Amino acid sequence: MSTAGIILSDANRETQNGLIQDRTLASLPFGGRYKVIDFTLSNMVNAGINHIGITTTRNYISLMDHVRGGNVWDLDTKLSGISFLPPFGSVRCQKEYKGWLEALQAHVGYIEALEDEYVLFTSCNYIGTLDFEKMIDRHISSGAKITALYTRHPLHQGATLPIIRYSMNEDGFLTNVEKSLQAPADEDACYGIYCFVMNRTDLLERLYATSRDGESSLSQDLLAPMARAGEAAGFESNATLLFVEDIPGYLQSNLELLDWKVRKELFEQPQLPIITRAQDSAPGHYGDDAVVENCLIADGVKIDGTVRNSVIFRGVHIQKGAVVENCVVMRDGVIGANARLAYTVLDRRVVVGEGRSLSGYITHPFYLERGTVI
Repeated sequence: MSTAGIILSDANRETQNGLIQDRTLASLPFGGRYKVIDFTLSNMVNAGINHIGITTTRNYISLMDHVRGGNVWDLDTKLSGISFLPPFGSVRCQKEYKGWLEALQAHVGYIEALEDEYVLFTSCNYIGTLDFEKMIDRHISSGAKITALYTRHPLHQGATLPIIRYSMNEDGFLTNVEKSLQAPADEDACYGIYCFVMNRTDLLERLYATSRDGESSLSQDLLAPMARAGEAAGFESNATLLFVEDIPGYLQSNLELLDWKVRKELFEQPQLPIITRAQDSAPGHYGDDAVVENCLIADGVKIDGTVRNSVIFRGVHIQKGAVVENCVVMRDGVIGANARLAYTVLDRRVVVGEGRSLSGYITHPFYLERGTVI
């Protein structure tokens, strides 16, 4: 079983938001110390996948700086490697691709050059500790031409974005692929995750055909016809999956980490470790008047105020009298004295002035872009 991996690093959405305005979705900070791509890369490496391509569209400098040569994941050896696949990287790519299928079509040259028999390709819009090796085994044993990941218990999926639902038969094969803006009432519904395994030759044939026909939707133009033809198997994930493609999902998924059961499932599986690039910081400093309850707080912070039910990244300073509740505060933020924040997401280097008050709601959080001073 020789499998290569392709990570589709950008959001496949027209509804861009501030979180991914200046970065790829894959390089979005998460959980106080990680990047979203850490989970996908770690899952691939844990499954023995050691040739990995990462498609990019724009604003991918921070992603390249984080991943580099893949040495943190032991991908810088003679028998492994990381390849960044930017737009306009070949004669086949004459325009900036917008969707995930277009990204694959643009890089058929990379796929042609692979020597692996199978290809696992996945988006970065979800976070979870997944056993990709079992998924690959399921694909091989089923005889399907494509195997699609799905879950019956999504968390926060579809807050403002379309939901993909699979219809399944008794043999575990897809019969239909449906896109909807509303979650189905059926509690046993199969929610599609953009993660697939295919034989490399079959994948290339489909990419040639869809490119020739001008088709650009991964779900509707590649997966759905294969499902109707009885060629698509499903692989159910029972793992906790967190979705981060919009701001409400990002806040809710970060706050899910405050549940020790979720943390244990994500980070305490010895055979499936989640690896990230280490960044050394001084220990956090907590003042005499600091109050901290049920939080994830990174090194290098200084807290003199009150923080509850929040995720705080490195270098943040929360000044005396400030109250931060149900928030995500990214690196190097400053919360001024006596300020009050609730259900707010602060991007990097945001400064909230003394006495300011900002509040959103769990499904409609208040968001401040990188470098904002208020």
